[in-house]
Amino acid sequence: MNKLFHTLNDLRARRRPILLALGFFDGVHRGHQKVIRRTMTASRQGLGEPWVLTFDPHPRKVLTPTSAPALLTSTPHKLRLLQSLGAIGCVVIPFTPAYARQEPEAFIAALTRSIPALSHIFVGQNWTFGRHGHGHATLLNRLAGNYGFQVIIIPPVCWRGQPVSSTRIRGAVTAGRLADAARMLGRPFSVLGTVIPGRQIGQTLGIPTANLDSRNEIHPPDGVYIVMAVINGKQSPGVANLGTRPTFRQHGQDSPVLELHILDRRRNLYGETVEIFFLKRLRAERKFASRAALQTQIMRDITRTRQWFQRRGNIQT
Repeated sequence: MNKLFHTLNDLRARRRPILLALGFFDGVHRGHQKVIRRTMTASRQGLGEPWVLTFDPHPRKVLTPTSAPALLTSTPHKLRLLQSLGAIGCVVIPFTPAYARQEPEAFIAALTRSIPALSHIFVGQNWTFGRHGHGHATLLNRLAGNYGFQVIIIPPVCWRGQPVSSTRIRGAVTAGRLADAARMLGRPFSVLGTVIPGRQIGQTLGIPTANLDSRNEIHPPDGVYIVMAVINGKQSPGVANLGTRPTFRQHGQDSPVLELHILDRRRNLYGETVEIFFLKRLRAERKFASRAALQTQIMRDITRTRQWFQRRGNIQT
């Protein structure tokens, strides 16, 4: 993100009119993108600077932690996706119990005090704000008249007769319906993380892999996937295993591990930030009788992955 702030007061000194897109934006799906792009359109029309205001953590993780949703995107991933849509910067407000107790009117009053140049607010039709989510579009329009900014309410994007939502996408991803998730996201489902040292199992098999610490709360079902990895802006076709590696599973290992093998690339990736896009599931993860049997299956997975990309013209024969 070009400019990243953590308090509203950080925007106090901005002199140009501020166009502010508000929301939590988990997943930055097609509905969220519509809000951001409408903000960008207004900026291109000369109405002001496009900014995003979001929160961390998710409000329900503070208010009702036992029923809070698992998130589609970590905060760094969300910021990366928002930046790709063209916003100048983002204000990430820490969401605390005290913040949650603000009445809707107090929230908007604080917003306008802190951002004197506030010109427009862009929100999705179903966005709510303030204590218990009592703030809504009608109230926001009324308060806008009092404080002198304009409100642009963006209708939802629908798919298969229902609004696209983070909840629907979570259900699609966890059920393995990657094509459905991609249609609602406007891109394949992806995770963002850092390459960390692993157990070097792939290296011993002659098939080097990179272990990704994604900090992601949502994953598709365990298995082997055709993926596209993006590293420093460059796309690299690959195959990934997501799961507990049952053939070499260690006692007490319950959390899934994401291992990436990039086709035709041997460079050490430790410390690199990688975004992995899940394109197609090849098979379920399973335990093999021997190291040789696992190695043979992985080579088959790599061959199928290579053929899949060749059919689509992503890599050369």
